[in-house]
Amino acid sequence: MIRSGVLLLVLSISLSAQARDDDLQRLSDQARSALAAKQWEQAAKTLEELARLAPSVAEVEANLGLALYFQGRASDALAAFDRARKLNPALPQVDVMTGLCDAELGLYHEAIDLLEPAFAHPPDDEIGRLIGLHLARSYAGLRQFDRAFGAGEELIRRYPADPEILYQVSRLHSDRSYVLMAELVRAAPDSAWTHYANAQVQESLDRFDAAAQEYRNALARDPRLLGAHYRLGRVILSASRTPDSIELAKREFEQELGLSPRNADAEYELGEIAREHGNLDGAVGHFARALSYHPQFVEAQVGMAKTLMRLGRPAEAVPHLAEAARLDPGNKIPHYLLSSAYKALGDTTGAAKEIALYQKMGAVRPAASSQSSAHDGALNQQ
Repeated sequence: MIRSGVLLLVLSISLSAQARDDDLQRLSDQARSALAAKQWEQAAKTLEELARLAPSVAEVEANLGLALYFQGRASDALAAFDRARKLNPALPQVDVMTGLCDAELGLYHEAIDLLEPAFAHPPDDEIGRLIGLHLARSYAGLRQFDRAFGAGEELIRRYPADPEILYQVSRLHSDRSYVLMAELVRAAPDSAWTHYANAQVQESLDRFDAAAQEYRNALARDPRLLGAHYRLGRVILSASRTPDSIELAKREFEQELGLSPRNADAEYELGEIAREHGNLDGAVGHFARALSYHPQFVEAQVGMAKTLMRLGRPAEAVPHLAEAARLDPGNKIPHYLLSSAYKALGDTTGAAKEIALYQKMGAVRPAASSQSSAHDGALNQQ
């Protein structure tokens, strides 16, 4: 059940003449207080008693449905909303709540019929959020993935920082990916693409030897499979950085460039290998090509700057570091390196400003990324 932390529907309880004695008024007040406090279990108990004593009041049934829904009792809630609709077909938002129950119960066609128009014109932002989540879920349940993704993207547009929406939409995509991967395995279990997909799964689990074998299996079936040599080189380096493994990885990156000459990732990796082994001019060439293909490549900007500083050219390093800081404002490493570059240039004011920014962002060394200059430590500028 997708829950909301905000009360979405509180219908006023208006008792008829038959229900105006003290006990009924007391139950009505208790129910209203419990609903307002989101004490769903207490509200449901009070409303069930109230419904028994005043069976012809639609608002009582609607509020009972609300309390039951937020207890996770969608089937019981649906029955209460049905009773409310029979008593008063014009009762506001009962159709929407019925649609939410339908979605919870897997009655996706019925849910879509009620929620689709409501999502286009929701009564307020909070209930619109809940409608959208259930609508996307219903589309996905019927394997109408284009519509599910459309509803998900609209939710993100409306609520860009909502953590539940971000999670649920990402899960939509991952669920669809799982279905497609299962279909791939059934359709072509020994194809290059199946082995490539298996390799990526193994790589994500840090099973680098298994991933390397699967990338090799993929290449055995399709020697020109773009990206496979690059990924194979990366997992070789992730498993071991001995001289032999570095040489093996280097050959894979070079083979990738033979198939895809403008592959910025492969150029970057070759640049890092060259820089680590003191081939600074070679590193500059690789980084320059990577940046010509992908100017927003932050790691390549930093790698180029580190290499230029080792060559004694801090003035040339500064623009690369400034661009890296602009492209990735949350990354403190360019500021640390800028401080060193300004210090080498005799600019003490600039150096102090950058080291202050670095310290303000936190002096804890970041975790190594899967594709970054963190191979040799985030602060290793040499």
